[in-house]
Amino acid sequence: MTKKTSVFVRCKVFPGIFDNELYVIVDKSSAYVDRGSVKLLSVLGEKGAQGEVLAYIIQESEDKALVELPGEPVVGGLRSWVPRSQLVAG
Repeated sequence: MTKKTSVFVRCKVFPGIFDNELYVIVDKSSAYVDRGSVKLLSVLGEKGAQGEVLAYIIQESEDKALVELPGEPVVGGLRSWVPRSQLVAG
């Protein structure tokens, strides 16, 4: 089994259903993820906040990466192709 590389991905963050989770949107995918997997970059309000979510790189190309979110999918599944500019060094 190969080890997946973890990275943070820029995202939009909203409150989750439960106190221990947040709802994140990355490109065309969204998921409920554990609060510990998200770094908030601004104050979380009803209009959401900017943030970074922990993800795992599945595949890479020259200008984009296929990432997998560690949570429960809502829209589009847990995997999404994102521009490399959305990846943030841990």
